[in-house]
Amino acid sequence: MPRDTKSRDVTLNALSVLTGGLTAAAFVGTGLVTGLAADYTAQKAQMKAESKAAAAALVRPVVVPKLAPTPRPTRTVVTTRVVHAAPGVANGGTSSSTSSSRSGGTSSGSGGAAAAPAPAPAPAAAPAPAVAPAPSAAS
Repeated sequence: MPRDTKSRDVTLNALSVLTGGLTAAAFVGTGLVTGLAADYTAQKAQMKAESKAAAAALVRPVVVPKLAPTPRPTRTVVTTRVVHAAPGVANGGTSSSTSSSRSGGTSSGSGGAAAAPAPAPAPAAAPAPAVAPAPSAAS
C-alpha cells in the first residue's frame, strides 16, 4: 500500500533535522575537545616554565674574575749577515754583527760594506701532471 505524501514528507524532514543536529553536535564536540587539549598543553607549558625559572633562581651565577695579562720581559735578537759578492763585483767583503736588547726594544746591526744580495737558487722542475686515460668504447 502506498504511503501518504504528508507522512513521507514529515519522515524525511525529521531525518534531515536529526542528521543536521548530529553534525552540529559533532562539530561542537570536536571544538570542545580541541579547546580542552590546547588548554591542558598551555597549562603544562606554564608549569614547566615556572619550574625552570624557580630552578634558575636558585643557581647563583659563577663570577669569574677577569685576569689581566702579566707583562713578561722580551728579548729581541737581530742578526745581520753579509755574504760574499759574486766574482767581478767591485765591493766585495764580509762582515757580520749581532746585537740584542731586553724589554721589547729593537736594535739593528750595521755591516761595514753593503754587498749585493746572493742570487736565489733556481726553482726545481715540477713533475708533469698525470693525464687521465681516455674512455674506452667498451664502457
